[in-house]
Amino acid sequence: MLKYRADIDGLRAIAVLSVLAFHYNAALPGGFTGVDVFFVISGFLITQQLAGEIASGTFSILNFYDRRIRRIVPALAVVLLTTLWLGKFLLLPGDYKSMAASAAYAAFGASNFFFLSNTGYFDQSSDLMPLLHTWSLGVEEQFYLVWPLLLALIAAGRKRIDLVAIVCTAVVIGFGASLLWLDADPKGAFYLVLPRAWELALGALLVFLPPLSQRLGAVAIATGLALIGAGFILVSASAFPGTAAIYPCVGAALVIWPRRDEPRLSHWLGKLRPIGLISYSLYLWHWPVWVLFRHYINNAEPSRLEAVVLAGISIALAVLSFRFVEKPFRQRRWSPTRTVQTGLATGAAVFCFGMYVHSADGLPERIPPAVYAMRSLDAMWEWPCPAFKFQSQLNNTYCTFGQPWDTAKSKALLWGDSHAQHFAPLVQTAIPDYGTLLFASCPAMFNKHIYRKIADLPNYPEQCADQRQRAINLLHDDPSINLVILASSWAYLPAITEQDGTLGNKSGIELDAAGLDDLIQQTSIPGRRFVLIGMMPQFLRDPIPCATLGLNGLLRRQCGPDQQLVHHMQTFSIDTDKMLRDVAARHPHVSVVVPREALCDDKGCTTWLNGEFLYRDGGHIRRNLEPDTRRALADVLDLPRALAERPARAEASAAPD
Repeated sequence: MLKYRADIDGLRAIAVLSVLAFHYNAALPGGFTGVDVFFVISGFLITQQLAGEIASGTFSILNFYDRRIRRIVPALAVVLLTTLWLGKFLLLPGDYKSMAASAAYAAFGASNFFFLSNTGYFDQSSDLMPLLHTWSLGVEEQFYLVWPLLLALIAAGRKRIDLVAIVCTAVVIGFGASLLWLDADPKGAFYLVLPRAWELALGALLVFLPPLSQRLGAVAIATGLALIGAGFILVSASAFPGTAAIYPCVGAALVIWPRRDEPRLSHWLGKLRPIGLISYSLYLWHWPVWVLFRHYINNAEPSRLEAVVLAGISIALAVLSFRFVEKPFRQRRWSPTRTVQTGLATGAAVFCFGMYVHSADGLPERIPPAVYAMRSLDAMWEWPCPAFKFQSQLNNTYCTFGQPWDTAKSKALLWGDSHAQHFAPLVQTAIPDYGTLLFASCPAMFNKHIYRKIADLPNYPEQCADQRQRAINLLHDDPSINLVILASSWAYLPAITEQDGTLGNKSGIELDAAGLDDLIQQTSIPGRRFVLIGMMPQFLRDPIPCATLGLNGLLRRQCGPDQQLVHHMQTFSIDTDKMLRDVAARHPHVSVVVPREALCDDKGCTTWLNGEFLYRDGGHIRRNLEPDTRRALADVLDLPRALAERPARAEASAAPD
């Protein structure tokens, strides 16, 4: 029988409270590293039990999975099924569909793969996914598919010192591999088991190390807690795990390291035992409670009082789960075979329920047709491109619309990021006599010297420079392209840098302008016009829940007037709109379209036309608007005139704000 250590439950308490504080916006920027503390604890406890069984000759893989299923599955199944049930009343079909799929993956310990593939720029914001936190359970369960057998294999006939060397080597190699993985694939380094395995192996290593004296144990605990605390304060999620994972992992290892006699600090940790006992259930419940409430309040941020109440609800649910779900199932005397069969059957039931909701598109019959068109980000981005054309200069196939590209008398190149993409249906409506190619790429001003670094896309600067040069080659080779339309998320681009990685004496907006000036000068020919389209007025948060409120029949709190939001929409892009006008003023064949000026006045900004909400998210317009609404929006923005007419002299284009 293994000796129970109350201090480890105390460490669990610190870990789960840090995660809760981080998720509940309690000014603890590195609180998420509590998950890494859990990994180290798990590696130690599981390996300690396995090593004892292997040494005594009682190891059984069936018994091991019997224990894991009793520990993990009952509470997880209750949370998954409850969240699926509540989602029916709170979530729009697209959100419900996504959540149901994540539940199906989580039922078999694979949700980390789901979130790896479904968290990104055009996916539902990860902080609104009710089961996002289950990724860490996936990492653990995948590790334990292999670790028991691997440990039994390497322990056979090995001396203790050999085991220390083998596991220590695995930790070092695993840590080095995780650093390389972080550079090559940051999202994969966060969600996948291989870059995380060293954290669990570090906990396992402690099983084979000699115990510390009471004095050294006290120093180890104090140092470990200091490292963990430093991680809570100093670590950010921008580049994690990486070397930053040393804080929680080494800190947890120092606290856990076995000791011959327990120092006073260990007894202090033990006083947190009650929270540690419910830590698993608290971890499971705290995130769905928070996210589902955010959906109820239309994706707004809960107030401090609401956060405290939600924390209390999470703790209460965790206590109930521990008392009536975790303990009874752990104490139930079933045969290992029956436990495994029941666990698989439970997982299959949750999987089938989740996949049913997913295959049914999130049960759209719950809401009216008008809201169904806004059921998901993907649905609101739908727009049938009429044709696709391979461009040798661009070395890829791109969408073309309007007149056939090869025979069109007038051609236009619509170039930019997702903001070029969301204007494509309006451009199609505004200039149907043009053959238009949608070059959905990087912002047009990026080159070898001016770029933006994105953590998840380490090769982004090089890719943008290459795509820009290809587009320039196309414009050089095809003088029949007499209109170039540039649209991007201009207001976010002042974060760009020069080649040496610093802004130097130039602001980001000046670099934007310099990149545009350079592009226009390189590609200008007689008769070619350029139109710069500014950004749509931006919301502070996802507007869809409030836009559909009262139409969708879901359980939601009423949205009130928001003067801060109105001011943000009216003013967000003022600086970059001025930058675009200044660029146009320097080139007589360049004009500007400023949506903010067309859509906003001193009372607010237009967000509805013809009974349709215009926006897809906080900054993009819907591409699945009805044809009449597209035409009306194009007219409000004055796109038919701006795109079809030759621009006036620069002085006229540079009207003051």
